[in-house]
Amino acid sequence: MRKLLPVLFLLTAAALFLVGCGGQRQQVPGASGSRGKGLVMLDIGHFVGGEGACSPFSMNGKVLRECAFWYQYSYFVKKELEAAGYRCVVTNRGNAPTSSPLADYAKRARVVHLNHPDKNAARYPSRYFADRVGSGVISADAAIRMKADCAVFLHLNSSGGATSGGSNGLVICNRYNGRPLGEALCRAFNRHLLNSAMPNGGRTCSVQVRYVDADRSAAWMNACDDAGIPAAVTEVAFVNNRDHARYLTTEAGARHLAHTVALGIIDFMKHRSSYPRHKRSNPNAPDEGSFGYAAESRRLNVPGAKHLL
Repeated sequence: MRKLLPVLFLLTAAALFLVGCGGQRQQVPGASGSRGKGLVMLDIGHFVGGEGACSPFSMNGKVLRECAFWYQYSYFVKKELEAAGYRCVVTNRGNAPTSSPLADYAKRARVVHLNHPDKNAARYPSRYFADRVGSGVISADAAIRMKADCAVFLHLNSSGGATSGGSNGLVICNRYNGRPLGEALCRAFNRHLLNSAMPNGGRTCSVQVRYVDADRSAAWMNACDDAGIPAAVTEVAFVNNRDHARYLTTEAGARHLAHTVALGIIDFMKHRSSYPRHKRSNPNAPDEGSFGYAAESRRLNVPGAKHLL
């Protein structure tokens, strides 16, 4: 019996350990920090093979590329959020890059790749709210799945040909839950980046609410809205603005943009409990903002689409 006692003790200890682990919250891939203060999802806009906006000139020997920029600098946003005590996961809807330097940047930020690039702006329904049909919905579904406290889609803007001087930047947000997040980000951009650091001709950025699914970016943000998740898209810095590109192709300038994004998110997260949350009461009932893409809704036999169309 004495020989069996150590064995029994080890088995009991192992059983208690497994029970304890079973009671813990499931880990979110790519995230670390305290869940108690909240979880932020950062999504790198576009994907490898569909890189988004690209400056039509070089500055400081570099060409500013939207997707590549945020692969490199999302890490610094995440790092500040985690230092403030929040959990943060960086996602991208495409496939993981296989060559340096993007592969190295992705590894550093622990980017979770959703392996669903919507090439040629292909549109899909949300798996949670089938009448939300649009490109980028896969990223919104990731935010819903991980129960993010907010989702920020990291983008750079473009307005066509080369420009200089001021640009009218936007923080785009969802209708019901996103305005406080959008306003917090705008405050940060206007106080800490535009004109005081990055030249912008005295102009400031503003919040734009999008709702009808056919509007660019609306469908994926509406899916977040339906789940009660504040969502915002950063469209403040312009790759075709020479002043912006000159600033952002310096390491200090790029990191300051990342720092400013983090400041805005932290400002929102500190006060988020004071903002009312809206959730869609019936995911199976058509929403008046849905079906912006009529053909896709019909093709996918989205519930209620034919009635509204």
